[in-house]
Amino acid sequence: MITPRQKNLNDVADIAEEHGYTIYDILGPSRVMPLVNVRRKCMVMLREKGYSTTEIGRIMNRDHTTVVHSLKKVKL
Repeated sequence: MITPRQKNLNDVADIAEEHGYTIYDILGPSRVMPLVNVRRKCMVMLREKGYSTTEIGRIMNRDHTTVVHSLKKVKL
């Protein structure tokens, strides 16, 4: 049985692959701007699915305040 986290990680991996990255790149510590933009796209996708910032943080290996900051950047 697939867990909700695993299902979402599969979706994140699909987005990463579209942009030439791996799931490990997206979940890793790199702050290279093109990678950060793809990571942000993944966070927006999860938010649109109705996940809280805390849940997104758990999925993406980030603190929820990092998720909040990233989502605010999208709206600028």
